[in-house]
Amino acid sequence: MSVLRTLSRLPRHPTSAIRQFSTTPSRLDFSRVQIIGRIGTEPEISQASNGSSVIKYAVATTHLSGENKSTQWHRVIAFGYPYPDSITKGAKIFLEGDLQLNTYEGEDGKKHTGVTIKQRTISILSRPQASGEGEGAHSA
Repeated sequence: MSVLRTLSRLPRHPTSAIRQFSTTPSRLDFSRVQIIGRIGTEPEISQASNGSSVIKYAVATTHLSGENKSTQWHRVIAFGYPYPDSITKGAKIFLEGDLQLNTYEGEDGKKHTGVTIKQRTISILSRPQASGEGEGAHSA
C-alpha cells in the first residue's frame, strides 16, 4: 500500500511532454549545431530586399589533442540581426544555428559544395582583446 501512495504523489507529466519524443519522421529531422569559437573575419554586412540586415562571417574553433592543435573554420550567415556592431573580429561567441548545404560554381567552372551555418542565436562571451589586456577583460 505504501508503494501506491508514493507513486500517486509523484509529479505527472503533461501529455505534451511525452509527445515531444515521438518517433514520427517529421520530428526526427534535425540539423542544429552549437559552436563556441572566435570570429575570424571582419563581418560583411549587406541589406536584404526587405530592408533587414544580412551578415556573413567566419568562426574559428580550435581543438587540442595532446600536442596536436587543429583549427576548423565555419561560415555563418545571419538574417535580420538587429545589432551588427556587436559582431566583431576576435570576439569569442557562443553560436547556435542550422546547417545549410550550398552548391556553387567556382572560378574554375567546377561545382563545389559547402556547409553554412544559418545563425539562430548568438551570445558574445568576450570582446576582442586590446593590446596589453588579459583574457576576459571585456566580458559581455
